[in-house]
Amino acid sequence: MNKTLFYLIFTCILTDIARVEAQKISIYFDTPPTTTPSVSKAILKYNKDFAYSLTFDDASSDAFTTALPVMKGGKVMGNGVIYKGLFYTDGCGNDIPFRGGIAWNTANLQGIDTHTGNVSNQLTWKQLDTLYNEGWDVMNHSYSHKNRWVLPMSDADYLDEVQQNAVAVRNNTRKNIQMSVFIPPAGDNYYYTSALQTGHKIILDQSNATIGFGGFRIDTILNLYALKIHRIDLNNVYTRTVPSFIDTVAMKSKNGVKIWYNEFVHRIDDFTFNTPNYNFYYFKSYLESIANQYAKTGQDRIWMAPAQEVYEYMVARQTLNINTQLVNNRLDISYDLSAVPIDLRRKVITLVIPNTPNITRIDVPRGVIMSFKATGTSKIVNLDFSPIALSENNITQAPSVIDLFPNPTHDILNVKINNQNNQTIKITIADILGRILIEKNVQTTNFQINTTNLTLGTYFLAIQQGENHYQRTFIKTQ
Repeated sequence: MNKTLFYLIFTCILTDIARVEAQKISIYFDTPPTTTPSVSKAILKYNKDFAYSLTFDDASSDAFTTALPVMKGGKVMGNGVIYKGLFYTDGCGNDIPFRGGIAWNTANLQGIDTHTGNVSNQLTWKQLDTLYNEGWDVMNHSYSHKNRWVLPMSDADYLDEVQQNAVAVRNNTRKNIQMSVFIPPAGDNYYYTSALQTGHKIILDQSNATIGFGGFRIDTILNLYALKIHRIDLNNVYTRTVPSFIDTVAMKSKNGVKIWYNEFVHRIDDFTFNTPNYNFYYFKSYLESIANQYAKTGQDRIWMAPAQEVYEYMVARQTLNINTQLVNNRLDISYDLSAVPIDLRRKVITLVIPNTPNITRIDVPRGVIMSFKATGTSKIVNLDFSPIALSENNITQAPSVIDLFPNPTHDILNVKINNQNNQTIKITIADILGRILIEKNVQTTNFQINTTNLTLGTYFLAIQQGENHYQRTFIKTQ
């Protein structure tokens, strides 16, 4: 790549990053506070008491035809009934619908894609795009659901299953979805190593080796690398006569204790009561009971969101830096996004500001979405930097062309280019100042880069393949 062109590209990138990474919001009070108000980052989004994540395994179509209309509001095709939806609030008077996550495997054991409309009880790629646009998340469940209980599996087989599914989802979704959560099929924990090697951030599993049976506390600083989180089969936690674990979670989530609880379910669209899968009426009753007790129509204490969303908030909370300065009746809160991983789908934070005069207005930089609670003893400000994050992610071109793993990386960055044109590939790595640190040519589309000598931080990988130019970012960690 021409070094002048490379410098210009990174100058443009840095202009965008500099504009958004060190910014401030200004909060105006109706009277000047007597002292500088304390500002803290809420443990959970919207300053809720506990988080609940529900995952729909195996990419069944009822996540779209049944769960979505029950949770967001709409008609369930199986019984023709229109539901109003289930909502909590953002603490500022805005309704947020219940949302879930999809554990997605692309193919059957024969390697045939089951999401082209050819299998009636499987989600289509178009339906997956719709769920994603509704705020649901997609999690890697292996390519064909292979596991050691049904077929012999080598280390290469596990790695191939993880990578194939990641590429398939990126190539077949409109927004080139990149999955960061892995869910082992059939609870096969031999997948753990391959999932973490390929850049997945957390693993959700029902294994006893994972943390969080009945939920786990997240109100302390956690090591967020390679979290293995327990989840419970919905079939095992709820009937019409047995209380749910979530009631215990809610009971424990007080006096500063914050708990995250995970469940999963498979098919739910049976209306006959004669199936081992979860019956629709039990499912609806369960979610309605949660909403009536803990969401908008009840105590409004729950944050019901996909596991990826909860994890990303935890990451943002631990990496976003804030500072405050009081000037008369204006409180300036400066924030720095530079340590927040660039590949998060969401960059959001809720700020808690207790014991101040009423807020009259808040000024935020262009592109930041904001809501706030202006009165009361504990005011909150919800900030969403995701539009900025999306503009930063536009730096990365054609993500389906390049696979990088692990990312973040410690010493070795694996690069796979999914564009076979038999041309020499020129690799260039630069830091955030645009300084070129590594340059080399390779003849293969599957290679490694030694990052041992790079310091901690964010780097840009540029690839030139004939007339094609691609860019990706990666993070070097300890």
